[in-house]
Amino acid sequence: MAVVLCCFTTMTLGPTVRAGSSEPGPETMTQPPAGPDPDEPRGRRVGRVGVVGEPTAPQGVSPPPDASVMPSLRTPPVVGAGTTPGAKPRPRPKGLHGWSDALASPPMIDARRRQARTQRPADFGHTLGIGERFRFDVSFAGNPAGLAEAEITGIEPDPRGPPPAGAPMLRLEGHARTSGVVSLLATVTDDMVTYVDARTGAAISNYNVLHYSGFAPRKYTHRETRQAYEGRGQVRIVDTKDDEVEKKLHRVPIDTYDSLSVMAWVRSLRLEKGERAKAHVVDGLTLMRVEIECFGRDRLSPMPSMATALGLDPDDTIRIEGTITRVDEHGAAIPGKRAFSLRAWLSADERRIPLVMESDLWVGAIRLVLTGYDPPTETSGSSASAR
Repeated sequence: MAVVLCCFTTMTLGPTVRAGSSEPGPETMTQPPAGPDPDEPRGRRVGRVGVVGEPTAPQGVSPPPDASVMPSLRTPPVVGAGTTPGAKPRPRPKGLHGWSDALASPPMIDARRRQARTQRPADFGHTLGIGERFRFDVSFAGNPAGLAEAEITGIEPDPRGPPPAGAPMLRLEGHARTSGVVSLLATVTDDMVTYVDARTGAAISNYNVLHYSGFAPRKYTHRETRQAYEGRGQVRIVDTKDDEVEKKLHRVPIDTYDSLSVMAWVRSLRLEKGERAKAHVVDGLTLMRVEIECFGRDRLSPMPSMATALGLDPDDTIRIEGTITRVDEHGAAIPGKRAFSLRAWLSADERRIPLVMESDLWVGAIRLVLTGYDPPTETSGSSASAR
């Protein structure tokens, strides 16, 4: 159940951490790689940041695209000229004969599976308002099941220092807990903290604490998951279930977010009717592909009382639908795994406030309804420039 609540709170910006909850500081969640990649060309190491003994970019050089550095690729993502739709053919050298001419046009194609080619999402950090907070009632099969909250708490400096070694980070917090009939069987609390780049929105780190209690059977009672995004395209995960620790290093598409920032990205989109968008998300140890489609303005009935209090009419909403599919590191759907559907109604104004969200996730139909909303006190762009 906690996985479902966590997944749904991502439709806003993720669940909210209560005061007194245990969470690491940025120093433990944004550590750079321990050393250089031995397979990386030496000429590319000059601009790497946070690596002991290697130089950083000189003063006056423009900062990197975001707070994290793109890791090297041991195998290139391109199979060959003409094999990728839209790819431009590489120019053929002139004056080649014999073996050199044969090597320039190999008779067979290298069919090794490579990292999935995805387009880097546009920057959306400026759309995240500091102080913005959401509260939801969660129901399962029509019965009250829990509460969920999400908040953008503030902006913090990167512990690695100013650009190019670091950049301002936005802190997203979330909290979800069971209630009602579900709590008769088990009480579940889910607390999460995510740091994203204040300008691009790229995920930097994620810390999730899940705690179970009650009579329902379960494999563990306490779980802590730490994710460190070592650049776009790679994430290092430490997953602790009670006393069992599992460590993994995932190579992921460059449009991969964590379970909070992915739906912050969804809110930032301004899709027209019929337009689609795609991104990837790491939830715990699982890599998933999120695909959404905009259906334009749609009448929401019944209208949540909070939406009416915000001055919205039933026709002032936009409906989006999509699917969540489990995929491997190459972007291919895992055979035998079910694809889940999701639906959401957002306000049609610039705020894009999530009003109602539905999905048929692992445990059945879940529905979230907005019950509280606090507007942002300032924008992330103005705070980042002030620093």
